[in-house]
Amino acid sequence: MKNKLWEIYGNIDPNFQTGDVVLNVDVATEVPGSQVKVITENSNLNIRKGPGTDQPIVGKAAKGEIITLISKANEQWWLVRTNDNEEGYCYAQYLESV
Repeated sequence: MKNKLWEIYGNIDPNFQTGDVVLNVDVATEVPGSQVKVITENSNLNIRKGPGTDQPIVGKAAKGEIITLISKANEQWWLVRTNDNEEGYCYAQYLESV
């Protein structure tokens, strides 16, 4: 990521003559294969067949459970796997990095 930022900066200022450059970069800490924690208020988190509440529930993850992030369908729905090998999509608002 750092090399990509330098490349972009080089395109903006090829001679690197400016004093300060402020880059607004959103760096996600959740990457595929990382562990995430279920942070529901007091209920289980539904694991769905697809990314959306219209999709059938295929499993559940308990509040506080640590599960594996497989991929991100988008910013709202992430594909996860529980320790029981239940795999499906969860609403990302209820997951946080461990």
